[in-house]
Amino acid sequence: MQNRKALLFAFLSLPLACRFGFGEETGHPPAFEVGEKLSYSLGWQFIVAGHASIEVLPDEEIDGRKVRSFTMTAKTNWAADPFFKVRDKLSSLAEYDVSRSLGYSKIQREGKTQHDISVEFDWETLTAHYQETLKGSNREIPILENTLDPLSAFYFIRMQDFDVGSVIKGPLTDGKRCNIAQIEVVAREKIKVNGTTYDTFKMIPDFKDVGGVFERSENASVEIWVTADYRHIPVKMKSEVAVGSFVAELEN
Repeated sequence: MQNRKALLFAFLSLPLACRFGFGEETGHPPAFEVGEKLSYSLGWQFIVAGHASIEVLPDEEIDGRKVRSFTMTAKTNWAADPFFKVRDKLSSLAEYDVSRSLGYSKIQREGKTQHDISVEFDWETLTAHYQETLKGSNREIPILENTLDPLSAFYFIRMQDFDVGSVIKGPLTDGKRCNIAQIEVVAREKIKVNGTTYDTFKMIPDFKDVGGVFERSENASVEIWVTADYRHIPVKMKSEVAVGSFVAELEN
């Protein structure tokens, strides 16, 4: 049996309530700014099967306050399309300090799988309202304080200070369920990606059945390497998907 779980940018599913003093002064510049765009090659079965990008969009305004806006796109190329065509887009709105999610959507086209999903957050009642347009389904689930969606969690984790041995935990939801997810920092390694050598932290996430992008085989391992500087940019992600081994590597 295969579960739909986050794969690409596996730590889109990284948790929120990490124990490093959220909101404290870090003494370094911001981890990201408006206009940042990270581009990746998607390797599948030893071929470049597609490309993906994650971008910080211009700030938006809700009830007179600025909020963060993020987007991610992923698509396979002509070589992979006949085997497993992917056209995915995720969008997220979050508080300006990325302390909690305000909205999340996912347009998913993967092979025969199609989903148009939106999630709205009601922080007064601590509920998330999930709607899947193509299937006409709706649901409401309870959430915890400071819950993040898979995309905003990616940016929250980049804002934190951590080291080898750190285990970061916090509430995460895709609108179907809200669980305490975690990520463990297991090593510090130098790796070469597309001709560039990076000093990185290696991380192992546990998604707790929260869905994201791409179909991953049950119990498959996921590994992520992020830069060891204050920006914590993911430079490589490796896992197993339902259709074979998968690697995402930073291009620019």
